[in-house]
Amino acid sequence: MSKIAELLKLKLRGWINYYSKFRMSEMRKLFKVLHLRLTKWIRNKYRRFRKKPWYVGYKYLQQLSRDFPNLFEHWQYEGFRP
Repeated sequence: MSKIAELLKLKLRGWINYYSKFRMSEMRKLFKVLHLRLTKWIRNKYRRFRKKPWYVGYKYLQQLSRDFPNLFEHWQYEGFRP
């Protein structure tokens, strides 16, 4: 997960700099899609989530955001955690 966060770091920072000035609502939609995509990745990566509903993987992502709030760039800002 940290490798994915490192790959997305600059792109996320650019999105935050652009959308925070012009389209905050679009930024929320963008991060919602990103969280759903990360949930899908978690379900494919970890076998224990494969046969469970999607929200179990999403809850795992929420737990990660609480345990490691600096992992993804957008988790550092209030209101953008899953």
